[in-house]
Amino acid sequence: MESRYRPGGEVMGRIKVLHIIGGGEFGGAEQYLLTLARHMDRSEFELHTACLFSEPFASRIREEGFTAHVFPMRSKIDWKPIGNIASLIKTEGFHIVHTHGVRANLIGRLAARRSAPCHVITTVHSVLAFDYSKRLDRLVNRISETCTRGITEKFIAVSKMLCQQLISEGIPPDKIVTVYNGLEIEKYNPETSGLTVRQEFNISPDAVVAGIVARLHPVKGHPCLFQAVAEVVRRIPNLLLMVVGAGPDKIKLQEMADRLGISKNVIFTGFRKDIPEIISALDFLVLPSVCEGLGLSIMEGMAMKKPVLATRVGGIPEIITSGIDGLLVPPADVPALAAGIQKLAADRETAAVIGEAARKTIETRFTAETMARETARLYIDVIRG
Repeated sequence: MESRYRPGGEVMGRIKVLHIIGGGEFGGAEQYLLTLARHMDRSEFELHTACLFSEPFASRIREEGFTAHVFPMRSKIDWKPIGNIASLIKTEGFHIVHTHGVRANLIGRLAARRSAPCHVITTVHSVLAFDYSKRLDRLVNRISETCTRGITEKFIAVSKMLCQQLISEGIPPDKIVTVYNGLEIEKYNPETSGLTVRQEFNISPDAVVAGIVARLHPVKGHPCLFQAVAEVVRRIPNLLLMVVGAGPDKIKLQEMADRLGISKNVIFTGFRKDIPEIISALDFLVLPSVCEGLGLSIMEGMAMKKPVLATRVGGIPEIITSGIDGLLVPPADVPALAAGIQKLAADRETAAVIGEAARKTIETRFTAETMARETARLYIDVIRG
């Protein structure tokens, strides 16, 4: 293969980057990657994506005009994608392999090592221990992560909390860069009407609508939220909770709503693409996570000038200053969560002030342009060595 570098580590032509991701859902990591791709300078960078599942992400990123390669893993021990991706790296001459998620980290790192020379970057979106509910899954993924981390040259942590977590796990601080997730702020218009969404779900004009936008997964804290809602509806019977998202816990949560007697107060929307429109139909957003790398849906709510009630975990306190641009409560604290819900439902004036401050926080600190610029700088630094 012809050399892709000039003396001194300079790249001839555009820097070619292969992002490797599971792509079997459209969660925070997928949204991050799609936003990043849109805002990288295409005159300097050529971005491709390799997905380990056929849908839905590959189609989404192709719709945006980017090249997506699909190498489906037929099981957790299907190693064939390693060789296929290694061949792709050699054929296309990628300078950087950028991985997202435990499975993609394993496959991508081993493929990159097989097809050297190329540089490996890994973005850490969450705390591994909270991503898997089964102990065996956590153990296997921790082993695979630990055994292949040495192949990664640089880690991007999406919050300072995740940076500290990586350091505590033995990764040298000089190998970690914190780059906050960013939003395409122009896509979040606070003046967007929520009437269409409210009509779709037959929501009364006098209803108070809280919402959670998250995977239906234990780490997101839905059970605690349902218990808090059950307390608050005794005092505010017109309170509704819109549960936006899909995931493995849907049936459990529907059964829990039945047991708590709040089925009529809970609306399961399933997966939605129209998140700004959904958020516009809410009076406030809630995210009671047990752990959170940063919290994309929190930022989306803030960008729409909606007050956000969240738990003081993970990277969330790096976004929200409680009482200023949002409200924070301890995790798994039903009474505190219920009190926060009641405050935002009853005190509309305070909620509006918080919402205004929230939008300013996103505009000044969490934009897609900043995220792309800092990522581009890292790519160039890695190439130059």
